[in-house]
Amino acid sequence: MNDSTPPVVKDFKMTGIILCVIGVISLIAPFIAGTAVVFVIGFFLLLGGFLYVLQGAQVSGVPGKTQHLLLGALMFLGGIGVISHPIFGLTFLAMLMAVFFLFEGGWKIMMAFNIPASQGRMSVLFSGVISLLLGGLIWSQWPLSGIWAVGTLVGVDFLLTGFFLLNMSSAVSSSGNTDKEHVDQSV
Repeated sequence: MNDSTPPVVKDFKMTGIILCVIGVISLIAPFIAGTAVVFVIGFFLLLGGFLYVLQGAQVSGVPGKTQHLLLGALMFLGGIGVISHPIFGLTFLAMLMAVFFLFEGGWKIMMAFNIPASQGRMSVLFSGVISLLLGGLIWSQWPLSGIWAVGTLVGVDFLLTGFFLLNMSSAVSSSGNTDKEHVDQSV
């Protein structure tokens, strides 16, 4: 019998390790990680704006062509603005995150009171309170929160995703061993 680990487990494990390392680096240097996120968003805005303008310029006689061209130009200029002023991009993203977490927290708290206690009311309520506190923390330190908030949350996400993939690789690997043991016992 072949005792080698399936390729998918190796992929999960390697990807999980890489994401954990990126997550730790992002948590150590959240400003750098946040700035990288801003540059990625800026380049996507540039690309999207360019494609909008290109598509708008190629069609004729279509309703909304002018709006298409204006939207593309606005996206393109937004991309240039974000890339040329990453600190502004970070503070803007921090503001958006604060508003998102505040609304999400309020929504979860209101929703929790409509969920029966046996179906996880307390976990939804807890999640809502945490979101509300996180939004309040980012908002109370704005615009300085832009320096740490985006990179920190990206780092936490990478770290948790990495742990998830490592856990998955372990589960897949152990379930493969269990299946092999059942096959060996039945023979």
